Amino acid sequence: MTRLFAPFRPLFSNRELFWQLLLRDIQSSVRGSVLGIGWIILTPLVLVAIYTFVFGVVLQSAWVSKTDSSLEVPLIYFTGLMVFSFFMEIITRAPEYIRANKTYVTKIVFPVEVLDWILVGTAAFKLAASATLLTVFLVLVLGRFPVGMLAAPLVIAPLVVLCAGLAWFISAVGTYVRDLNQLLLAIGPVLMFVSPIFYSVEQVPENFRALFWANPLTWVLETLRGLLFFNQGIDWQGYALYWVAAIAVFSAGFGFFQRARTGFADVI
Repeated sequence: MTRLFAPFRPLFSNRELFWQLLLRDIQSSVRGSVLGIGWIILTPLVLVAIYTFVFGVVLQSAWVSKTDSSLEVPLIYFTGLMVFSFFMEIITRAPEYIRANKTYVTKIVFPVEVLDWILVGTAAFKLAASATLLTVFLVLVLGRFPVGMLAAPLVIAPLVVLCAGLAWFISAVGTYVRDLNQLLLAIGPVLMFVSPIFYSVEQVPENFRALFWANPLTWVLETLRGLLFFNQGIDWQGYALYWVAAIAVFSAGFGFFQRARTGFADVI
């Protein structure tokens, strides 16, 4: 139990520093742009418009016949894209994140493990902004508040924990292996299409479904979609198993980072 809470101690002890650096990191992503933080909302909207045309008009999404309004289909895509963007921002920024903040590693005494909390926090802020926008659209389309949105933080919580573990592992490896960032960027498009963003796992041939369920995004995407659009509940057995996996990755990632950090200053 002590090892489980060890990753949170630096965060709690340096919480004021964390909030300052988190705000700086969020601002740095839009600094100098005309729209500023508006890009956090505009970017997913543009993607949704494109994918809605391709998968909703050209390829005719299977969800058109399952929803009460055709306007729900782009919101289904939006839901999947906002979760995928959260995940991808973390794993694509993590390899270079220690190098990008090398001053904290080489010149001052700093709790380096907090850097990955900042990385996850920035991605979580953008996810929350997208979720707020999604809620507004759902109210406009459905004419009521989507009750399932109240359970969304519960569903996303284990994914956040899992991503924190991945961030520690990837940032540690990426500090030593410069090619890791390019590899993850290449894998990104593949991961998008093997994640059930534009389709349901039910549409995947049964022989391949086990592989899709091994994807850390699948359970979250399927559950959120069911909650928000199809009046489905949470599979609590699956939820418990997901938490077990998330905690395992979280603990292993932090442990790996702590062992690897001793050599950061030498390779940066």
